[in-house]
Amino acid sequence: MNDRKRIAPAAVLLCLFVVSTCAAETWPAWRGAAGRGVSSETNLPSEWSTDKNMVWTTDLPGRSNASPAVTSKQIFLTSQTEDQSLWVLSIDRKDGRVVWKTKVGSGTLAAQGPKSLYGHRHNPATPSPVADEEHVWAYFGSGLLVCLDAAGNVEWQRDLVKDYGAYTIRFGMASSPRLWGDLLYIACMTKGPSYVVAIDKASGKEVWKTDRKLPATQEDSPDAYSSPVVIETKERNALLVSGCDHVNAYDLLTGKQLWISSGLAIDSPFARTVASPAVSEDVVVVCSPNPPGSKTDRAIALRTGGSGDITATHQLWDFRPYNSDCSTPVCYQGNLYMVRDDGIATCLDLKTGKVHWRERLKEGTYRVSVVAGDHKVYFLAREGTCTVIEAGTEAKILAQNELPGTFYATPAISNGVVYLHAYGRLYAVGG
Repeated sequence: MNDRKRIAPAAVLLCLFVVSTCAAETWPAWRGAAGRGVSSETNLPSEWSTDKNMVWTTDLPGRSNASPAVTSKQIFLTSQTEDQSLWVLSIDRKDGRVVWKTKVGSGTLAAQGPKSLYGHRHNPATPSPVADEEHVWAYFGSGLLVCLDAAGNVEWQRDLVKDYGAYTIRFGMASSPRLWGDLLYIACMTKGPSYVVAIDKASGKEVWKTDRKLPATQEDSPDAYSSPVVIETKERNALLVSGCDHVNAYDLLTGKQLWISSGLAIDSPFARTVASPAVSEDVVVVCSPNPPGSKTDRAIALRTGGSGDITATHQLWDFRPYNSDCSTPVCYQGNLYMVRDDGIATCLDLKTGKVHWRERLKEGTYRVSVVAGDHKVYFLAREGTCTVIEAGTEAKILAQNELPGTFYATPAISNGVVYLHAYGRLYAVGG
């Protein structure tokens, strides 16, 4: 059976014409290069199905929650197969063909919690890879960090558990790396080792490592599954990390802490952090945990800049009900868009925290992070429903699209195409 499905040649030509008119950009990591989750492109799709606006689909081996890393010619993904082998895959952007797959190791997820609570949705291939035009870097929940060239050859690899200590985290390591310039950034936040490390992308050698042990209010507070994000401002660029009841910023080249804010602690034994910081040039929004039964969850917004402890000096607003838990919100065109796990989506004014609208999306579980572009906001449910809402102060639903599969991976957007990664399948949706 052919594992790739293509649309008709005439439709391909039309899609290529539309794509060629876009301002094309790559999407080289989870939620884009910096982690904002925003595309600057136009002509992005609003509607799709297996028979509409589908450029191609491809069967993939194993299972993974990784978001695609998209360069100008290749798409990179990771996976774990049933024999516990860990893989890095390269997929051709034009037709979805798997160009190569390289086994880079094997292993299981080190987790302290009951497997029945995470095994169906989480494995060592949860972290997303990151790539440039010459290389791809893949990080796995087993501690394996590996660099491959664009042809699939391993150039170097490290075992971060062996180097820095075991991951003493309830449900296993899930944070994705961030590449910025020549450095690869990884955040580890657990009850044991907790640190941020910058690694030279060419050699794999440590450039700097900063301890991140912070005061925790609950047993699970030190555990974080969030990923580092780069914030770009007129003042300076910085690496943001959220977890253990705090969010803080680091100098990208030295690892020196620039500022820190508390205010995220909640009264719950399940006070772990899943969502990553949502950023614009002027505002950082961070969500505290919102586990089942929690009544003290919150989202806080901070003005960018400052130094030292900015908890009291830079907070813009504190939003209490209906905030995001697993899904990272997106800051887009002056508003914040987020969705609770049960499908209640909210749009707030980014500067004031005023609620513009609240909408219950189609029934499902929403753990995928929100992305936006072309005046559209994409809310993807685990069950394959993607609600596309027009960006703005009214909840105008443009489409509710259905695809088969189980979705935990955040969509990637590049060259007019939205890439949707389900268990064992990758979809490319055109405009």
